Amino acid sequence: MTVTAAILIFISVFMHVAWNMLSKSTRPSTAFYLIMNFVGGIIWLPFFIQIAPSFWGLPCLFYWLLAGSCVFEVVYMYGLAHGYKNGDISLIYPLVRALPVVMLAVITLAAGIGKPFDLLTFGGMVMIAAGCFIMPFASFRNISLRSLNKLALLFIALGAIGTTGYTLCDSQALKFLVSGSAPVSTSVTLGYLFLIQMGLSLGEVPLILFDSAERTAFKQFCGKSIIYPVIAGVCSSGAYALILFAMQYVTNVSFIQAFRQLSLPLGFLAGVIFLHEKSSPTKVTGLALILTGLLITTGIVHLFFEYLCRICAQISTM
Repeated sequence: MTVTAAILIFISVFMHVAWNMLSKSTRPSTAFYLIMNFVGGIIWLPFFIQIAPSFWGLPCLFYWLLAGSCVFEVVYMYGLAHGYKNGDISLIYPLVRALPVVMLAVITLAAGIGKPFDLLTFGGMVMIAAGCFIMPFASFRNISLRSLNKLALLFIALGAIGTTGYTLCDSQALKFLVSGSAPVSTSVTLGYLFLIQMGLSLGEVPLILFDSAERTAFKQFCGKSIIYPVIAGVCSSGAYALILFAMQYVTNVSFIQAFRQLSLPLGFLAGVIFLHEKSSPTKVTGLALILTGLLITTGIVHLFFEYLCRICAQISTM
């Protein structure tokens, strides 16, 4: 994982936390996400108009991946919104984020997608997922999914499947837009994001049309409350634009999903520092697991041991 990718994801994490906080501050709904995603798409429309010809004549697989990404995005948004309605937000969100870390790593390894990583790196990803899993629980005795009803578990699974699916589809689709060995240009990347956001918005429309509660929520958000999904749209779309750029600087897309979990410890620290929220052994342990897993996954631990071995070798030759 390169420094460029790490910086892009790090900035993206802050924007991701921001739009999720806005979503949580209102009543989570598909209607909120529809407006959010549509606004996000409109932002990148000028880039799509500029480079639209670049998307014509590409192999059929590209369009299947594009369609797949939109479908998985809808599944993710639907699972997230309805998961919040059927369970505690502070519990649902970390679980939705935890599962894709391992799921994506297993899929890429099994399918031979990207450069294979070693067992230590996979162990780091498992540590990140474990940290995400235990952080939301009040104590170690309470670590159990029994507190969640079956619907909540279903929507957690949908959110995790959606995240895994769209990340994988986007990473593969971008490869069709590469010119030689250079990364995809900024305009083409943002034009691709426009297609994703518009496809996602269209996919969410039927979910609102056939649900009276969602139609009511949509009308409310189109009034005075529209500022919330609009700001969320800017943050959400901007955050994923950075992720698309970062995908071009990693050897395996699993690194992207793992490093994105930095949002959880940052959210925890922000809550303790600014909101004076109470800490707990599970939160501290989860934080430690995530940070340690990130150090392992990003290769910092490898570099440390290599440096240590060099020092030991120099000392032994003295």
